[in-house]
Amino acid sequence: MHITKVIGAVLLILLIQTTIAKERKNLLQKNKSLIEKNQLVGQSKGGKKGQEQEIEIIKPLVDHRQYKYIELPNKLKVLLIHDPESQIASVSLDVGAGSWNEPNEYPGLAHFCEHMLFIGSEKYPQIGYFDDLLASGGGYSNAYTEATNTNYYFEVTKGILLQALDSFAHFFIDPLFSEEAVSKEVNAVNSEYEIDVNSEDWKIVNLFSLIAKKDHPASRFSIGNNQVLQKQGVVEALKKFFKENYSSNLMALALQSNMPLSQMEKIITKGAFKDIENKKLKPKQFKGKPFQMGTLTKYKSEKKVIFINWQLSGRLEYQHAKPLEIIDFFINSEHKGGLKDQLTTYNLIISQESSIFIEEKDFTNLIVEYSLADFSDRNDAIKIANIFYNYLETVKDWLKNKDYLQEVFKEQSQISLINFQYMEGPQEISNIAKNLNKNKPEEVLSANFVIDEFDPNVIHKYTDELLNVKNMAIIIGDTNFQISDSDPNKDFFNNNNLNIKNDLYRIDYAQQQMNKDVIKKIEEKLQIQFTKPQKNEFIPQQLNIVSLCDQGKQFPQIVRGDQLQSCNVSQRLNYFLSAGQNLTQYQDEFCFQQEEEYLKTNQYPVLIQENTWWKIETRFKTPTVFGAIQIDLSDITLQQFTSIRIFNFYADHLIKQELNQALSSGFNFELDIHKSFDIKIYGFSEKVKNFFKKICDCVNPFRERNKVFLQLNDNIEFEQAKHGLLNQIQEVYQLKLFEQALSVYLKQIMLPQTFELNSVKDQVSLITFDMMIKDLQNVLKNTQKSSLLIGNLDIDNAKDISNELNDCVTQQNKEFQKPKEKVLNLKGYNLIYAQNVKYDKGDLNGATVNYYQIGERTAKNYAIMNVLQSAMSNKAYSYLRTDLQLGYVAVMKFRPISCIDGALVVVQGSQETPQSVDGRIEEFLTLFDHYLQQLEKKEFNELKQSTIVILRERTKSLTEEGEKIWSYISQGDLQFEERHQALKNIKNLKIKDLQEFYQDVFIKIKAKLSVQLYGDGMVQEHLKTTDDAEFDKFVNDSKFKDQVLLKDAQLQYYECSNDISDI
Repeated sequence: MHITKVIGAVLLILLIQTTIAKERKNLLQKNKSLIEKNQLVGQSKGGKKGQEQEIEIIKPLVDHRQYKYIELPNKLKVLLIHDPESQIASVSLDVGAGSWNEPNEYPGLAHFCEHMLFIGSEKYPQIGYFDDLLASGGGYSNAYTEATNTNYYFEVTKGILLQALDSFAHFFIDPLFSEEAVSKEVNAVNSEYEIDVNSEDWKIVNLFSLIAKKDHPASRFSIGNNQVLQKQGVVEALKKFFKENYSSNLMALALQSNMPLSQMEKIITKGAFKDIENKKLKPKQFKGKPFQMGTLTKYKSEKKVIFINWQLSGRLEYQHAKPLEIIDFFINSEHKGGLKDQLTTYNLIISQESSIFIEEKDFTNLIVEYSLADFSDRNDAIKIANIFYNYLETVKDWLKNKDYLQEVFKEQSQISLINFQYMEGPQEISNIAKNLNKNKPEEVLSANFVIDEFDPNVIHKYTDELLNVKNMAIIIGDTNFQISDSDPNKDFFNNNNLNIKNDLYRIDYAQQQMNKDVIKKIEEKLQIQFTKPQKNEFIPQQLNIVSLCDQGKQFPQIVRGDQLQSCNVSQRLNYFLSAGQNLTQYQDEFCFQQEEEYLKTNQYPVLIQENTWWKIETRFKTPTVFGAIQIDLSDITLQQFTSIRIFNFYADHLIKQELNQALSSGFNFELDIHKSFDIKIYGFSEKVKNFFKKICDCVNPFRERNKVFLQLNDNIEFEQAKHGLLNQIQEVYQLKLFEQALSVYLKQIMLPQTFELNSVKDQVSLITFDMMIKDLQNVLKNTQKSSLLIGNLDIDNAKDISNELNDCVTQQNKEFQKPKEKVLNLKGYNLIYAQNVKYDKGDLNGATVNYYQIGERTAKNYAIMNVLQSAMSNKAYSYLRTDLQLGYVAVMKFRPISCIDGALVVVQGSQETPQSVDGRIEEFLTLFDHYLQQLEKKEFNELKQSTIVILRERTKSLTEEGEKIWSYISQGDLQFEERHQALKNIKNLKIKDLQEFYQDVFIKIKAKLSVQLYGDGMVQEHLKTTDDAEFDKFVNDSKFKDQVLLKDAQLQYYECSNDISDI
């Protein structure tokens, strides 16, 4: 495709100088050629006269995949993707029909249809056939329903792909909507509804349905539940919905595998997808804007939050100009004197986040969410809207200067193109299929990223629409709002009164139109001096790929996995230190060849200094670096822990403000301070040293060179950091019950040194700024640092950056001993812990998390767990979720806690109590034991083979590779070769090995903890009580004979020196 509107300055960034290997030389040559032709990567190929023109996909410069677009005779759009490096295939089909297409009589029918297509077809009628098939190939599947589209996707190993494709195609050819299956699956939809309806995120989604115009499908209930889907006639309604909305000409299929494009094309053109009926349907048009704007809404929430929403014109025709992305640059910029900085300075907000809430052809909804502190005044909503309005007025004035506007556009266009050309890993297959259904085929990968058309008028158009208060709606959530007979409209935000109770969504709210006084307050002129964002100095100019041959022609030694077997940590360190310091030098004529061999063969990092790891990694062809630092701390007190958690928020704010330019240019970072300081960064190698330096300046306020921190020690930032921590703790208790069970209760029981969240919450108010600084200084006195640098940097660059990183720690202790972590030893116990969770009144759900402890890891057990994972997970889902319909969430996963292996079975639903579900899980474990006892050699070999394929799968991006390597370093065990060793062990496994392991863990020897959380509504409905003593009596009376209450057990503990990797 020829792009005629690309700004010349944008294209200059594609001048990449690379000299090291034939493949990279070809890449450079291709890049230069494209610049000369004024093109992005990808163009239309002209065929011979009379032949159909073949479309070439615009793809990232570093993308090694090959693409081919075809259209089947039934008008099904297909994108084939050849990925030679992947053994796992991925498939997605997007249907251009969603919840807005369903009839008013059966709200949620589109979502229900999505569920039902997985149940079976005329060719494959067996319930669970598709899931079982995917499990045999180590795969999984999922789907989602949106307003005007429904997306189905799955992954599976290559050996199962052909069978899976045929079964998948029959979803859309001859689905079964049997009475029996429908009556069963409706329970799963209802369980999904019960889980979602109580979450804070879904409350705002559902609130928009309530404030939508009643004649628009956006006002419709879209999830479905028992009440609406158990109505008479639902089976016929499903069939009719499918017939009237599912047509091949409204579908797009994306298929990625390592098969050649020609082979994939043959499979698709000759296979079942051509048999999907083309009903020649036209996409339904939903004209007009759905939501009532110029409104104020308040609702009962578990947190203080404000949403400002704008309903704007549709933007799909401005795909290349992306006007809202240009405006959003100003909205989200964290620079001094910007919008967020001013709102923070006035102590009005804790955080700000903007996004496109929903959009279709005729409208786009932009929403900005503000988290507030507990002390925030509700009238702050109008103040925030007023400051926002004034800022947009200022931005409008800035953009009247065409030269400035063009400068901003060039910068944003340049960033968008760099980030697209050097994209981290492949896009999700489901997104590709969805985009194929919306965009031109050649732009399926690029449409959502690249800004390459300068249109000042359209930018001004959207700025004006944002400044029209009639396009605005303000929503505020507060914990103190209550249903009342008193008038909710008088002094709207200042009273606690709500007058509408919606039982379907379980939302209490009130709404009114903005009056003239409110509009006047929003539009009132303020005397605030906003400042423009500065010119971005972090946009990379040098995008070349480094070569060891250009830097002394010296290569580290390669450490091989077989050298590491039977080595302890100290011996491993010696191997890697020797490899990093004893370099081999090569002559010019052999260097490039040797480098290619080195890059292909080397799998592990080397030590270039004590606790400093490095690995050159240019396989992904991105001029980027992934870096990680871990600063281990000695034992700390509850007060110190609370102080450093507050400092986490303090430093995070500081980094985002200081590195605002970098973070808008493709750099990113994570800062996580708990019982260690953990920092991860990703960015372009040219600027990464400066990026790291600034982060260290912000993280360690005691560096001599640091000046920034001490200038920002006022009360506003500190108080906001404290409220940021309080909000985070509050959000944990707003998670779904099973998420709370895993992240809070199981963790605190199994790891007794974990500080309880409520204890931390109580400490927050006691911490002063001076206490925080003193605590921080004390914990940093006795530390040990580990770091990793991987990517586009040679050993000299790595050492240079490493020296900078050393300054992140003021005092490293060479005699430092990392504190050992206690882990509850469950051997011989069948423990139960039950809790009535009262945070969300009326929650009918219960969650059961059964944890089965395995013990310290062995290489053989690691291999067995990997083989069992897929089959056991699928069988658990089939029995607990599909057969018994216990809940929408039914998951089995092997998961370690610190250095001890274990297995989790997780169920959340409203059908049975958690204690009853515990018994159902035990039933499943018995059934799976029977399955293993009857396992045939052929199926066993298929399980082994699919596991081997998964373990051999290479990482898809530099970040993924860096995370994998860093996990072994930060855990402290340095088991880099673990996966490769597992491959050998898997090949030697016998069926008997699986049977004996399973018996020992799940059947013969009990080492189990059942964490059971009861929603407040479930306790009232099932147990008919709200009294804690009666609840405790119920738990004690209903426990199984061999179960022991956690509080009554005599506990013992393992001691762990390091963590171990996930399965």
